[in-house]
Amino acid sequence: MEESISGIVEKEVETVTPQFEFFDMLISIIEKECNVQIDVDELKAQGGIYAELGEGFTGTTYYNKQTVKTLPVLFLCRHKSQKQCLEWLSSISNYLQRLKAYPKGDTFSWLDSTIAKEPSKIGRDEDGTYHYSCIINNMIHC
Repeated sequence: MEESISGIVEKEVETVTPQFEFFDMLISIIEKECNVQIDVDELKAQGGIYAELGEGFTGTTYYNKQTVKTLPVLFLCRHKSQKQCLEWLSSISNYLQRLKAYPKGDTFSWLDSTIAKEPSKIGRDEDGTYHYSCIINNMIHC
């Protein structure tokens, strides 16, 4: 908290953006429903799944300034087993694409999720660890 010129302490107001609230909700739902652990800080050297919000765009803007945005989410996976990488990312992408009812947030309405890039191998380390990725496009109204 900062003190203003008049000496009165002003409260810091925490605001949550639709993008942050959506991403947080998405990760929580995937972890629960797909029984996986997702890291949002970095892809660990020992393996696992990492997710990051990609470069989104506004598809529609209404007269009241509400928008429909597409928010791509990149999932990266690293594991010694190629089969495990494919299984993890396929379960995530299949689950999201097949959802018939999407949860609503306080700052957005989740409209749809589609697979922009199917789970596929993107590389392999010298020690044989596989790298896989997929991209899910998510439409939200905010």
